[in-house]
Amino acid sequence: MAILYNLFFLLFSLLLTCILLFLLRVVLIKTGLIYIVKKKWRSIEDCFHVYQFFKVPEFNEGMQRNQLYHKVLVYLNSLTFIEDSDFTNLFTGKKPNEIVLHLDPNQIIEDDFLGAKISWINQDKTLVLKIRKVDKRRVLRPYLQHIHSVSDEFDEKKRGLKLYVNVVDYQGDRKERWRSVPFTHPSSFETIAMESDLKNKVKSDLYSFAKAKQYYHRLGRVWKRSYLLYGPSGTGKSSFIAAMANFLSYDVYDLDLSKVSDDSDLKFLLLQTTTKSLVVIEDLDRYLSEKSTP
Repeated sequence: MAILYNLFFLLFSLLLTCILLFLLRVVLIKTGLIYIVKKKWRSIEDCFHVYQFFKVPEFNEGMQRNQLYHKVLVYLNSLTFIEDSDFTNLFTGKKPNEIVLHLDPNQIIEDDFLGAKISWINQDKTLVLKIRKVDKRRVLRPYLQHIHSVSDEFDEKKRGLKLYVNVVDYQGDRKERWRSVPFTHPSSFETIAMESDLKNKVKSDLYSFAKAKQYYHRLGRVWKRSYLLYGPSGTGKSSFIAAMANFLSYDVYDLDLSKVSDDSDLKFLLLQTTTKSLVVIEDLDRYLSEKSTP
């Protein structure tokens, strides 16, 4: 009986502690004291860690724009940690519904990468990276590569999707085999007619594939995914492809096999496609049938 009483008392104490911590957090957030507590905690942490600082100026010594500065700004604009910063200025961008970040002088934005705490400080047109020395060797290089990758992805999305078609034109000694136009198809997974379970499976599969580039690389496999769509005209194949392109933010390469002279020409065309793109081959069955006919 005493054991049950002690166990009940322990569970009640834990529940009460959780409730009190939750109420304390609510009070801190509502009153704004949580930001003061975070500042004090950062000051305490600084007393126990040695930091190293790296400057990323907006311009180099020749007064040319530093591309890394732009990439860091784009990256910081993508962080969910912005909401935890002391203050943040948000402005509308050039495109509809686009929100961009504007950093004030000495504003601090915190990030977390591979378990390391990283801070960015805006100082007179210079972004200062603050990182613990014990984390620098392990984290710095992959972190900068991560910034490049995220920034490039956001720039690609801002650029807008394109639809490429292969043609047979010559300009000088070089074959200009792909011509592009803006891809403006409005189809999405929310608008196409498909069973909800199947739709969710496709979306989950595409999302997992898009995030698995390093996994494929470790396995020594080519990072690609194939779908075979079949059915008569008007059954939604093109809308499904457009929905995938809009979901992934990938360009579309519409490959017309009738304009391909031989296998080497096909390889040349495929080598000219970008990594993050959908390559669409229509009427594949008819093409294979014609190839097999003597």
